[in-house]
Amino acid sequence: MKKSCSTCKVEEKNTELLSDIAFLVAGTIFLIAGLVLNKLDPTYSSITWDYFKESAFFSSRSFVAFVLYTVGYLILFVKLIISFISEFKEGNHINEFLLMIIATLGAYGINEYPEALLVVLFGILGELLENYANSQSKKSIKKLVNNMPLLAHVVQEDGSIKDLDPSLVEVGQSMEIRPGEKLSIDGIIETGSGSMDLSSINGESLPKEVHQGDKVYSGSINLDTLLVIKTSKLYKDSTLTKIMNLVESEQSRKSSSEKFITRFSKFYTPLVIFIAFLVFIIGYGLNGFVWAGDNGGEEWLYKSLSILLVSCPCALLVSVPLAFFAGIGSASRFGVLIKGSNSLETIAKAKEFVFDKTGTLTKGEPILENQVDKEALKIAASLESKTSHPLGKAIVKANKEGVYPVEDFKNLIGYGISGRINNEEYLIGKKDLLIQNGIKDIEEPSTPYKVLYLAKKNDKQLAYFIVSDEIKETSKEALKDLKEEGVAENIMLSGDDKSIAQEVGNKVGCDASYGDLLPDEKLKKVQEYSKKGILCYVGDGINDSPAILAANVGVAMGALGSDAAIEASDIVILNDDLRKVAEAKRLAKKTMRVVYEGIALALGLKILVMILVTTGVLGNYAMIVSSLADTGVMAICTLYAMQMLLYKRKYRSK
Repeated sequence: MKKSCSTCKVEEKNTELLSDIAFLVAGTIFLIAGLVLNKLDPTYSSITWDYFKESAFFSSRSFVAFVLYTVGYLILFVKLIISFISEFKEGNHINEFLLMIIATLGAYGINEYPEALLVVLFGILGELLENYANSQSKKSIKKLVNNMPLLAHVVQEDGSIKDLDPSLVEVGQSMEIRPGEKLSIDGIIETGSGSMDLSSINGESLPKEVHQGDKVYSGSINLDTLLVIKTSKLYKDSTLTKIMNLVESEQSRKSSSEKFITRFSKFYTPLVIFIAFLVFIIGYGLNGFVWAGDNGGEEWLYKSLSILLVSCPCALLVSVPLAFFAGIGSASRFGVLIKGSNSLETIAKAKEFVFDKTGTLTKGEPILENQVDKEALKIAASLESKTSHPLGKAIVKANKEGVYPVEDFKNLIGYGISGRINNEEYLIGKKDLLIQNGIKDIEEPSTPYKVLYLAKKNDKQLAYFIVSDEIKETSKEALKDLKEEGVAENIMLSGDDKSIAQEVGNKVGCDASYGDLLPDEKLKKVQEYSKKGILCYVGDGINDSPAILAANVGVAMGALGSDAAIEASDIVILNDDLRKVAEAKRLAKKTMRVVYEGIALALGLKILVMILVTTGVLGNYAMIVSSLADTGVMAICTLYAMQMLLYKRKYRSK
């Protein structure tokens, strides 16, 4: 059986990881063995090329040490060449591996064998740390495929029903959508009316009432009645299929981002090589291009190689990934999973934050907004307890007085419900239901939210019920905190009514709010705002996946979020505390500050040693000091980077 592409990639990644570990272990063994043997040989404690003129050297422990160093270096040199070629093929022609190759060859050429091995070992260790920090591998987008309906109930000319694969249904054919089923293709309702759950499409928990002639979208769930639709699109062009395609294309686009250290090395590597060459050629030239003797070309070659040695990026190769690793590790301790250094770096720089509404800024749970007479609430709850409608659930939840027995219960499709309580017939539902039953003087609240009306049949209105999606307690605080962290704009995008979106946006402190948006429209808004600066999108549903992927960095609210959104995201919040988005940005900014300060510290110390080497202050100790300085700088920068392990968060979840 042929392996899937995703399986091959996972196996390739595992093979690469095991290979790096093998190189690291092998190189370390050869290095330690060589150091021990060399230390046990007092005659040849420091191996130089002059020793090869002595026959006794070849039977010494130091010669065995030299062989071990050489074998170890050659093994690691193969790894360096492989990594360099890999980066070269991806267009990174000047990368950190090139500098490591030149520096280690130079170190080896001037008898600094342990240093040559150490440089490569530190490079591999840094790569392992960064890869481990990025190892939150994404799951397959098969989660989206599983959300697609398997069958379409196509109405034949003789009135019979034939179950077909949705991809075989043509535009203009009639299809039955049964209660509880999910639409497979976009269409227009031919017969029937009822409620549709559009949460897979617009992320909204409140259902939408649909009637004959209304458009319906694939991925929507028919809640209560049999509907017949006429298809308006092919399966491959339907709404949920387009979401899947958007996810795939955006996911592919984001996979090409570069690692921080690779970007840094693009200017660091050629600069260092140029400085070392300049030191050699100027010094050599000032001495009349004489090779031997004091201040001759040989001495200046020694100095330039010392500069390459001290400037070798092992301090950066370890400390930079370690800072990211520590930052990502600290974030995971308070319930924020950051999928790699790129994600952390990007959210630190993000200036535009875009939020989905339902499940992100709000809880996705309808609640009763207004105060209602207890008796009216009890009557309404008694009727609504017979249904599973989300609006009704809000009324039942608000009632604390128990319920009355209900007789002659009727579900008035598309309008509401009715029933008899204590020999009185009551109605609850849309305003049109009351009008149809002769109720006059209907009091209407001024609100953008959904409203249900309660009345005695053929008598009068008793109450109205305003139902909204409850705003999370942390939303307003989170958005305010993001502003304090330097965010330019907080924007909300929603599939809900524009008026509701505007109301919620005002309450939580959004700079702009947009409603009535389908996934592709959300995507366009994200792309539009991305032109203003680096953008972070925060969402939780399947419908958010394309926008999450299109953003520079995507955040999924993991506790309530769909698998598709979590899969598509760069950062996952493991519960619904929105303040953790602000916390993630704060931590990311701190991590990047530590990274940049570490780089400045490393470069400052290295430049100081370069000056000492070039001016000749260090004399014949230049190579030893350069080697020690390189290792010392790495130790200092590593300790500095590890401060991110001690990061203290501002908030703790309620």
